[in-house]
Amino acid sequence: MLAHMTQVRIIGHKPELAHALEELYGLGLVELADASETSSTPFAHHGEHQARRDALAFLLAGTDAVLELLPPQPALLGDPVPGPVDTAALHDELDALAPDIETLTGRREALRDELVTLPRYLEPLRRLLPLVPELADLDGPALARLRLDTVTLVLNTDDERVLGALRDELEQAIGDQFELVSTQVDKQAIGCVIVFSHDMAADVHRLLGHEHVRHVALPDPYAHLSIGESVRAMEHRLAALPELIEAAGADLTSLVLPHAEGLRTMRAGTAAELEQVNAIGRTGSTRRTFVALGWVPSSDLTAVRIELETRLGPTVVVEELASSPRDPDAPVLMRNPRWARPFEFFVGFLDLPRAGSVDPTLLTALFLPLMFGVMVGDVAYGVILLALALLARQRFAARSAVLSDLSWVLVAGALWSIMFGVLFGEFFGDLGKRMYGDWSLWMYRPGAEALKPLLLFAIGIGAAHVVLGVVLGAWQAVRSGEHRTLLDKLGTLLVLTGLFGIAGWAADHLPGGVVTPSVGAIIVGLVLVMSLHGALGMVMGPLELIGTLGNVLSYLRLAAVGLASAYLAIVANELGSAGPIWMGVLIAAFFHTLNLALAAFSPMIQALRLHYVEFYSKFLIGGGRPFRPFGQQPGDVPAATP
Repeated sequence: MLAHMTQVRIIGHKPELAHALEELYGLGLVELADASETSSTPFAHHGEHQARRDALAFLLAGTDAVLELLPPQPALLGDPVPGPVDTAALHDELDALAPDIETLTGRREALRDELVTLPRYLEPLRRLLPLVPELADLDGPALARLRLDTVTLVLNTDDERVLGALRDELEQAIGDQFELVSTQVDKQAIGCVIVFSHDMAADVHRLLGHEHVRHVALPDPYAHLSIGESVRAMEHRLAALPELIEAAGADLTSLVLPHAEGLRTMRAGTAAELEQVNAIGRTGSTRRTFVALGWVPSSDLTAVRIELETRLGPTVVVEELASSPRDPDAPVLMRNPRWARPFEFFVGFLDLPRAGSVDPTLLTALFLPLMFGVMVGDVAYGVILLALALLARQRFAARSAVLSDLSWVLVAGALWSIMFGVLFGEFFGDLGKRMYGDWSLWMYRPGAEALKPLLLFAIGIGAAHVVLGVVLGAWQAVRSGEHRTLLDKLGTLLVLTGLFGIAGWAADHLPGGVVTPSVGAIIVGLVLVMSLHGALGMVMGPLELIGTLGNVLSYLRLAAVGLASAYLAIVANELGSAGPIWMGVLIAAFFHTLNLALAAFSPMIQALRLHYVEFYSKFLIGGGRPFRPFGQQPGDVPAATP
């Protein structure tokens, strides 16, 4: 449900502003609004506030940059450093660390760059090796004894005419005392090897140094090696680079780790003070007083007054301002029972309800796992999903609030799956029936005689869900005084009631006396809905009602998805019973694993789709913004002060 929000005005002596903001920050129950428009006199020492804000922002960025060098750590718990942060001490500590950090990070980044760029040189060289097999295995001393030098080039072009121009340049420089071989090493590059007499080395390097030849030179450590030596040296270097990069990272961690606890504490205090300094710009002032506007949950208003009076005395007053419960500017705070809170994620994932509207979290917590269980409907699958969900909660819940919520939702869905598995008599499909006979408490779902009651059950869930959504929409229209919306919802309810009555009569579940009032309800409801759409009512009214009826029929997917899962499990068992037992077990295990994976995702997606499209569309008014208390990070749940 949504907490009722109250707008408040906090007034106090101007010299107490910083202290008041510090206490509000620590209280964590008030969301500050912009009250700067109420200011008629600029704040004293405004320049000092600006300078302090710049200094804190600079230190915060520097501290974050240092802490990012460490592995992820749990968030700092407890209160930050009280009062103003010792920026000089923090600045000195960062300055002392900066030179060593810069050296180590520079070394690590250079190694990472080398790991990326070295293969770009190595691959062309590998392609060039077969072109000079006699020279590829010769090392530098062997080439020196033969008085031969080699140069390896990668030309940045795919135009082979460049090779002709290069040959001409070499002939003009050293005559015919060289050998040039080449191959295409890339779509836009040609690799070549030049072999020449050692006496001509100066002339060749002078020629290649000119801009006439556009080439990619090898890195310095490999520039004067033979092609074979270059390949071996690069391969050895590439193999060693990951360990060198890891060692550089370990050196960085060893450097920063002794300072981590102090930096995190100072970082929390810096962020807290920076937020408080920034809040000064959102407050207003008169000549002697400051004025702050904010929102607070109505249930916490008394606690806020008592806390501020206790901490600040009578110099600060909290006034309650007149505001509507459906004020579109009010923030939204969901306060649901603990067991339902994980489902708030799914509501907010679509859209946050606006202040004063209906929060569908509780209804989602009731219907979503039930629909999931109807579709899975297998004891064995439910037990496995329950075990996986509990394992996920144990391992990942402390690391991620989202994973914690999702695992709890899966726990609820798995429990419903076990319950419906007992009702349907399914254990790995028909395996339980093969072993023990029909043990279902209600009906064996894959049986032909179960199709009609299963479809009626799915339609019944859809009818209840959609009608509930329309009723909530009507109730919401009554609260907000939206008479046209109320009449539209009432007309829809009349048509649905009439259709359900006729369907019950056609199925021999209701007496014939319901036909006349049912037809009357349909006519009245249809006329009522059409009258609300003006000239287009003759078209829009029936279309809207057909869409609502389609919403109800859409719940047939509960039966369809469930039957698909059940029949896939039966197919797995049929294949498992064919052939050698070891092969059958493997095949059955594969298909049951596939079916289990589908059961973990497809029913949840289908159930969410039914909520988002068929249910929420009947009443949910979105566009709300989350309640962000001053002094709390996003994701924190504000709690009432005792």
